[in-house]
Amino acid sequence: MAVMCVAAANRLITLTNQYNSGKTYGERISMTCKRLQKLLYFSEAEYMKKYGEAMFTEDFFAWPSGPVIPSVYSKFAQFQNGEMAIVEGKHTPITKEMEEVLDYVFNATITIDTLDLVERSHVEGGPWDLVFDANDPKHMQIIEKSSIREYYNTRNIFG
Repeated sequence: MAVMCVAAANRLITLTNQYNSGKTYGERISMTCKRLQKLLYFSEAEYMKKYGEAMFTEDFFAWPSGPVIPSVYSKFAQFQNGEMAIVEGKHTPITKEMEEVLDYVFNATITIDTLDLVERSHVEGGPWDLVFDANDPKHMQIIEKSSIREYYNTRNIFG
């Protein structure tokens, strides 16, 4: 459900803001909607690998920049300058297991550029690549959860 996705996004934003605190501009992680979506996508993949089930009930869609949860994008689209704030509201809390996976993905991607994360989500033969249709202006192709689970089950995303 969207409210859990938002809670997960808020966790990743909180981790980023804590990491950036006291750092110079060049040392900071630039958190954009694009980066946030890739972190959510790879968190979903890691969670499936570890627990055999999806973290989120909402689907990822194959947008040109990679997998996106549209409802999360719309909530955070206002933040495009590299800094984000958490979105207040009533959100389904994330579990301890979800928090551990989100923290793992955050820490594993600190030194990975956002464009590299996009490339990793666009890998040939991967879940996004199998459904993306550049000719569809609405980009409403759902990336099936089973496709994500099967593809990433034995792959090290960050290695």
